[in-house]
Amino acid sequence: MASSLIRGKHLLTPAGAGVTTLYDAAVYQEDGVIKDVGPYQSLRDKYQPDAELGGLDYAIIPGLVNAHHHGRGVTTLQMGACDDCLELWILAGWGRRPCDYYLITLYTALNMMASGTTTVMYNHPQGAVATLQEDVDAVLRGFRDAGMRVAFSSFPRTQNRVVYASDGEFLSGLPADLADDVGRFLAAADMSDDDYFAFFDDTYRQYHNHHSGKVRVLLSPANVQWNSDDFLLRAKEYAARYQTGIHMHLMESAYQKDYGLRTWGKTPLAHLHDLGFPGPEVSFAHAVWLTDGDIELLSDAGATVCHNASSNLRLKNGIAPVNPMLARGVNVAMGTDSTAINDDDDILQEMRLVSKLHRQPGIDAPAISAGQVLAMATANAAIPTGFDGDIGALEPGRRADLLLIRLDRLENPYLDPDTPPLELILGRAKPQDIAAVIVDGEILLQDGAHPRISQAEVLQELREQLAHPLPPATQATRQMATRLAPHVEQFYRTHPPTSGTPHYAYNSRI
Repeated sequence: MASSLIRGKHLLTPAGAGVTTLYDAAVYQEDGVIKDVGPYQSLRDKYQPDAELGGLDYAIIPGLVNAHHHGRGVTTLQMGACDDCLELWILAGWGRRPCDYYLITLYTALNMMASGTTTVMYNHPQGAVATLQEDVDAVLRGFRDAGMRVAFSSFPRTQNRVVYASDGEFLSGLPADLADDVGRFLAAADMSDDDYFAFFDDTYRQYHNHHSGKVRVLLSPANVQWNSDDFLLRAKEYAARYQTGIHMHLMESAYQKDYGLRTWGKTPLAHLHDLGFPGPEVSFAHAVWLTDGDIELLSDAGATVCHNASSNLRLKNGIAPVNPMLARGVNVAMGTDSTAINDDDDILQEMRLVSKLHRQPGIDAPAISAGQVLAMATANAAIPTGFDGDIGALEPGRRADLLLIRLDRLENPYLDPDTPPLELILGRAKPQDIAAVIVDGEILLQDGAHPRISQAEVLQELREQLAHPLPPATQATRQMATRLAPHVEQFYRTHPPTSGTPHYAYNSRI
């Protein structure tokens, strides 16, 4: 029987909006399950572990959960798509270099684990139907070999794929040769609703509740403007039938909110409410442009919002109303969207950004607490993954997913004894301070090294693959996207989003 006792000077675990902090405490686990949590000496006397880890130079927190991620590995910036307004940035991604999904997944998994991510909500882009299952198999094999937990979904876009208006209507206004090229490009990725749900059924049956215990398969409409109401209702029915979750983007940009106002005379979330779509099984990525009424609808439905602070800033989408959502009891999780502020997957830094971004000016203004930030990256984020109850907190019966964080650099050369340990970790911890990343009781990263995978070898193989000349078809797609960009820009200039009173006021013009 594999067992271990993991000791820390501080043991921190979320408790509602706060945090439970134990001094000189330990976690005892057997075969990947937490059996006991409490004072170190008491557990040391009670059990005979096979191994002991940690000590009084370490802190222990639950494994972190990245609640929205696309697994790009080599980032969009490295692939040539510089930060821009979301709608133009998506277009720039049309010419992305083809990649080996297995290698890319290994690379991104190692990057995420380096900052303490043990579970990821991975949202896979739709590709050609003929190769989509092969891509998915490669992705899930990569996460399995890395040892991470993954809540997997794939999102199809079946309408309004160039701008937030009918494909046919928009293409009819383009030069004929450009319209033909764009039409062929879109047709190559066509996926009918029947194709998508057959794909979901196959993927669910093969991987959901995989014998490793580390895979969940979710449904994923892309967004209200990219999928029909019939698709959304069918996804809702499948979620009930398969007892799984739904993960989708929503109101990421002001233009997406405006699409709802133009199309239904109400916000996209209000339209979803009319369909009976939001519920506890549904999580929405971004949700930057919510109204107060939208927040009430989310709270009443028990749905989750997956907040992506870095991505929202980088792609000119703004700041999500996290404080109003938390005040109304909305479950808010945290993700990096593969577009973190340092162009990496450092979730520790994402937590730090979130903790600073949602401090509104003024003594009496709302400010997110350290406990709320920890919960957003642990217990709250576990809820939409399908692993809720198994991960997200350090409690008996949960899986032994946790981090050992060194305190020496954080406390050097001095630390006031009254400094709360969680504030110290949020304020100062970096990947270099993570001594061990543990999943199911197994050390998957120790001092940055994986027991089975050489990151240097993965990088070398990626370098060799990416050094090949750009395929002619990819070059042609990039040229097409460059020609298309001015027409896309003109569409959004003629459809300016409506403005309103902001949730946060950071400064004043007068």
